[in-house]
Amino acid sequence: MKLQQPSSPVNHYATLRRLYENCHVVQGNLEITYLPSDVDTSFLMNIREVQGYVLIAKNHVRHLQLKSLLIIRGTQLYEDKYALAVLGNADPNENVGLQELGMLKLTEILKGGVIVRENPQLCFQETIEWSDIFHKHNNWNNDIDISYVGRRRMCPDCKRICPNGHCWGEARQSCQTMTSTICASSCPRCKGRLPTDCCHEQCAAGCTGPKHSDCLACLHFNHSGICELHCPPFFHYIQDNYESVPNPDGRYTFGATCVTECPYNYLTAEVGSCTLVCPQNNQEVTVGGVQKCEKCSQPCPEVCYGLGMDFLKGVRAVNASNIKHFVGCPKIFGSLTFLKETFLGDPSTNTPPLAPEQLQVFESLKDLTGFLFIEYWPENLTDLSPFQNLQVIRGRALYNGVYSLTLQNLSISSLGLRSLHEISSGMVLVHHNHNLCFIQNVPWEDIFRNPRQMLFHNDNKLAEQCELHGQTCFSLCSKGHCWGPTATQCVSCSGFLRGEECVESCNVLDGDSREHVNGTRCLLCHLECLPQNGSETCYGSEAEQCVACAHYKDGLSCVERCPSGVKVDASFVPIWKYPDEEGICQFCPVNCTHS
Repeated sequence: MKLQQPSSPVNHYATLRRLYENCHVVQGNLEITYLPSDVDTSFLMNIREVQGYVLIAKNHVRHLQLKSLLIIRGTQLYEDKYALAVLGNADPNENVGLQELGMLKLTEILKGGVIVRENPQLCFQETIEWSDIFHKHNNWNNDIDISYVGRRRMCPDCKRICPNGHCWGEARQSCQTMTSTICASSCPRCKGRLPTDCCHEQCAAGCTGPKHSDCLACLHFNHSGICELHCPPFFHYIQDNYESVPNPDGRYTFGATCVTECPYNYLTAEVGSCTLVCPQNNQEVTVGGVQKCEKCSQPCPEVCYGLGMDFLKGVRAVNASNIKHFVGCPKIFGSLTFLKETFLGDPSTNTPPLAPEQLQVFESLKDLTGFLFIEYWPENLTDLSPFQNLQVIRGRALYNGVYSLTLQNLSISSLGLRSLHEISSGMVLVHHNHNLCFIQNVPWEDIFRNPRQMLFHNDNKLAEQCELHGQTCFSLCSKGHCWGPTATQCVSCSGFLRGEECVESCNVLDGDSREHVNGTRCLLCHLECLPQNGSETCYGSEAEQCVACAHYKDGLSCVERCPSGVKVDASFVPIWKYPDEEGICQFCPVNCTHS
């Protein structure tokens, strides 16, 4: 999000808390923005590592409890330059705001610079020895922009707090710990000034001893508490007989960690890493329930791309000019966004309006790997029925880095996502939809696959108002769970399911079309079954599972007519049969002429 306003300011603090509470490693960027002055930030206290950058901006809160943060790896940089950015943390009057950085354990920035500006209540930033924190190969060591111009409060004297004159805060235990500039010349990091206090070369942020198991953090990869240059490969090359043999101790790389299997929703790549997008010339496959990237033996089959992927990268929204790319797609690799310009057109690009009936192309969609964001929708559509067959939203890309499903400012009265049974990652935000009911009728906890996921909803139609206007689940919806008011919108049925519709009973003994029961599903008998009065017509849906035949019986199967000149196998000898008095197909004598 960087400095963007939150999508839902009222839910912003709860969202950050849900994301980071009890979190030790942030795989992407840590963005702490727009926190009011009176909130508790203890949900940040366990974070030790950040893979990307740390952005602390536009907050009014006085203290951020980042006291466990050891290392910022800088795999992504803020404005392509900074690993740590602390910007504009004060209220409009500059009387309330961030007072100290408090990063007592931060001793390593592997890549990227530091910028600290426009924080009128902030003290001590100029006392930190940033060169001690920068890794020796961090080429951004000249990009240190530390300012205390415009400071509005009198700061305590750091030298009175810390003998070394380097303070993270005003408490006695807030002195900066040095792990680089105090070391003997041969040490990249150390735990003391003696030559024997050197850390292992695979350590980052410092250590407690000389071994690669004594590191506070790992420079490259953490393999079960031991810092290594690489994760163990899945194959060993045996030089003696020139062959590769499997390595039972092989591990996948996931960020800076070696793992035995990739986390749910990540893909295993042949190179031995966990990824969200398969590399070029690879296709996504599922083997034994595990999603993986597999190299294509010939040109990879064409796939449907969504926004943010391939030729649709940088495209803002689904519109009349790109909707043709989604025709007949059961799976879309990427995201879908619907904005005002989708349905009203965009004169700046000469894009005409999208007609509501064109949304029918999404009725074939079952799997979306990115996010679904809708903030404008045709008024004549009371639900999201074009997505009625969507089963999975994987959330491998998230809107604003947080949300896999966002619905806002719509006039819909129900969701209509009757097939959706999994949201693999990311939060769900449903707000400012003043006609929308049934949000609380969806069992979101059963749909989420990650314990950090959560539904945030506000300013929708009140549940009491929905009930007053008859907007309730159909009577046969089990546990009162549904996506809308009709019999086709139940999450599961307390009765039976006929097609997509919940019914009280199946047509086993009566009815124009007879059925049999399979579990809780009503399934049609074969058309060639003769309806029985007062008893079951069939015990399965196949022609050989009828109690009696409506026309004729050929072997075990009920048929409309006996086979006449039919070739049934590779012998190409036609079969000729006739019905006897009991309607059973019999072979014609061999000396009959055929006509």
